[in-house]
Amino acid sequence: MPMRYPVTASDIDTAARATITGLKASNLDCYLVGSVACAAYGMSRTPNDIDMVVLTSQYTQEQLKYILVRYDSRFYLIDSKDPNATYRVLWFRLTGYHRSCKVDLLLPGIMNIPSVEPARIVRVGDIVGASAGSILDYPLMPFLPLLLLKLQAWQDHGESLKLFVREKQQMDVRDIRELLQLAEDQYALPKVEVTGITATSTGTRKVTVAKVRSARLLGSRTEQSSLLRLEAPHLLESFIQAGRMRVRKFVRLHPWSEKQWRLLGFVSELGTTAASTNSNNAALRSSHGDVQRLGDLLSTLTIRR
Repeated sequence: MPMRYPVTASDIDTAARATITGLKASNLDCYLVGSVACAAYGMSRTPNDIDMVVLTSQYTQEQLKYILVRYDSRFYLIDSKDPNATYRVLWFRLTGYHRSCKVDLLLPGIMNIPSVEPARIVRVGDIVGASAGSILDYPLMPFLPLLLLKLQAWQDHGESLKLFVREKQQMDVRDIRELLQLAEDQYALPKVEVTGITATSTGTRKVTVAKVRSARLLGSRTEQSSLLRLEAPHLLESFIQAGRMRVRKFVRLHPWSEKQWRLLGFVSELGTTAASTNSNNAALRSSHGDVQRLGDLLSTLTIRR
């Protein structure tokens, strides 16, 4: 049966590792996207499900689901709620009564998900709050395309005709705010020495990156350039252009984010945005105020002949 109670970080960790192990057993490269990948980079919100991209042209999504079901009895399939659907939904059975976690197996290109070469997959220990002890690395999409996919979800949710979907935008904004702060603090600094991503344990394990970068994440060992410029050669131009358009839209609605998007390399497409416009307007108002005060002062003076 599908989940009736909220999953924990430890539940997500168990399901993610089972998914990775099952795919590796079939010699399939994969990487996490969505909220689990965001959590592995440092986002604080506990994910609800797993989104895993599989690098294969040999299998369909449905075939991949059956590979996991045959490999591990904790995976199972149920019919979609959509009566017209031709697919089944993959779940992972957790410990406890009627507790499960949904697992989405995706292919590059679906929902505009970029393909990541195996050598560029970022690998970290685990997600925040997961239990220690396992040596299996989490394979992650690089940070910037992951952030742009989250931005795509924000736009898609806002354009939905369904109210409950549009309401997800509030969570999207909170996630993007946190990811942008992580970008500013950890991932967007130019010319840093690369020594890898490390995971430490203080009661519960947590991925920490303090002035440390992964060569696979940044794409260069010591490169004084923006993250956008470093990632651009590995992404489709259409994906980058769509990202630029969404950044402009997001900044118009959330001017507080402009500085962080610029740090990532989104400079020319922002131009004069809301934040800079507000600054210019403030300066203009101040100038008008000075003129008014000068006029008031002059009106009080008596001209002596």
